[in-house]
Amino acid sequence: MTKRTRRLALLLAASLSCQPASDDAPHHETAQTLPVALAPGRSPREKLSPQLRRIVYGRSSDTKLRVLVDLSVQLDLHKLGEALREQQAGKRERRRIAVDALRQVAEQSQRRLEPFLEEGRRGGSIDSYRSFTVVNRLLVSASPAAIRALAERDEVAAIEEESTGEALVLTSTSRASHSQDEQSWALRAIGAQAVWRRGWDGRGVVVGIIDAGASASHEQLRGNFRGGTGSWYDPTGVDATPQDALTGHGTTILSVAVGQNLDGLILGTAPQAEWIACAGIPDGRYNNIAFTECADWMLNEGQPDVLINAWLLPDEGCLRPLQRIVDAWRAAEILPIFAAGNEGPEAGTDRSPANYVGLYPGDGTALSVGGVVESGRALANSGRGPNSCDGSTYPSLVAPAEDVLAAFPLTPTAYKWAKGTSVAAGFVAGAAAVLLQAYPEAAVSEVEAALRSGAIDLGPAGPDNAYGHGQLYLPAALDSLGRFLRNERSNKDSGTASGR
Repeated sequence: MTKRTRRLALLLAASLSCQPASDDAPHHETAQTLPVALAPGRSPREKLSPQLRRIVYGRSSDTKLRVLVDLSVQLDLHKLGEALREQQAGKRERRRIAVDALRQVAEQSQRRLEPFLEEGRRGGSIDSYRSFTVVNRLLVSASPAAIRALAERDEVAAIEEESTGEALVLTSTSRASHSQDEQSWALRAIGAQAVWRRGWDGRGVVVGIIDAGASASHEQLRGNFRGGTGSWYDPTGVDATPQDALTGHGTTILSVAVGQNLDGLILGTAPQAEWIACAGIPDGRYNNIAFTECADWMLNEGQPDVLINAWLLPDEGCLRPLQRIVDAWRAAEILPIFAAGNEGPEAGTDRSPANYVGLYPGDGTALSVGGVVESGRALANSGRGPNSCDGSTYPSLVAPAEDVLAAFPLTPTAYKWAKGTSVAAGFVAGAAAVLLQAYPEAAVSEVEAALRSGAIDLGPAGPDNAYGHGQLYLPAALDSLGRFLRNERSNKDSGTASGR
C-alpha cells in the first residue's frame, strides 16, 4: 500500500464512521469504521426462500444442502463512493479501497458466525463452508436442522437454496470459412478501424468474461490470454486451463471483443487487449452458486477492467438478487456489460441484471446491449423496453448482432456465423477497452456515458426501446470521453464542479 493510499484509508476511516441503521439493531464493530447497511429484522422462516422453507421444514433427513447465506451487515457502497469522491482518490486507489472495505466488512461480521459453523462441522451437521466478500455471503453445505439453526442467528439476513435455470445464449447459423472482407461489416459499422489507425486497440486493458468457459487454444484468443495465476477459474476444479462448453458461447463472445490471429484476421474491437475468464454459467445454465464464486473471483483475483455478462436471469421482471454484486464491481472500477437478451420483439422483454438501475455511484444504469443487423434494423428478437425496474429506456445501445464471423472452439481454427445480443455485448466490451486504453483514469460511469453519447441514433429521434441511444460508434465515443475529461480537468483547475 502506498503512502497516499494509507493516508486515504485513514481519512476514510474517520469520514465514514457511522452507526447501525436502527437503535435496536445488534451492534457490529464494522459500523464504527466503515459505512454499513443493516438488513431489516425478519423471523427465521422469513429469512428462508419459499422453496428452501418447504424443504427444511418438511424434511427430517440429514441430507446436506448447499445454500447461500447472506449476512445482515453489508457495506454501504454508495456512502463509500461519496467519501472517495470527496478525497479525490485515483482510480487504482478507488479499486483497492473498495476491495479492502468489502473484505473488512465481510471478515469482521463472518467471524461472529465461525464458532457456530465450526461446532456444526465437528458435529456433522455442516459439511463445509466458505466465505465471499463481493457480497457479505457464505456458501454452506448443511443439514436441514443446521439451516434452520442458521436462520435463528441475528447475523443472518437471508438463506437461499442452490438454483439453476436456463441461461440465455446466442444463436448461430452455421460454421464458416472466412476472409477479412466477409467479416468486416460489423467492425466497419462501429468505426473500429478508424480508432485503430489512431493507435487505440485496447493494449494494456483486461477484458473478463463470466460464461460457460473460454478456449485459450483457439487461434483468435491464444495470443492475448493474460496467463499466470488469476486469469482463469473453474469453480468445479475440473479444468485447470481455459476450456469452453460445447456451445462455444464464451469463446465466441470473447473473439468479437478481443480476437485476432497471427495471419492478421481481426475479429475483435480491441485486438490488443488481454482477456481472462471464469466458468460461472456451467453448461450454459445460470447457477447462483457458480455465479457467486465467479463474481467474487473477478473482484478479488481477476480484477479485469471490463467484464462481459452475456447471460441473464431466467425469470422475467426486475429481479434484484445480484444488484449488490454489480455495485461492488462498479465500486472496484470493473465495468460490467450485459447482453440485452434475445426475447424480443415484444415490448417489455428486458431481463435482469441488464435492467438494473440505481447502481453505484447512486444513479447508474446497467449498460445493456441490444442487437442490429447490417441494414441498421434492430435484430428481430433483441430484448426491448421499457425497463421493468423503472420504466426507462432499454437497452442502453445496440451493436452488430447478426452474420458476425466469430471463433468456435471445435478446433483451434474453427469459425461460425454468430447471431444474438451476446455478440453485440462483445463488441461493446471491446469498445470500452479501447476507451480505457486512451483514458485509463476514466471511471466506469464516464465510459458508459461516452458509449451512449457517441452512439448513432437509429429509429425514432432520441433514445427508444428498440435501439436505446443508438448504434455503437467508437470514434464518437472516444471523442466524447476526451471532451468530458478535459472539461472536468478544466473545472477542477478553476475550482468548479461538474458531474456525469
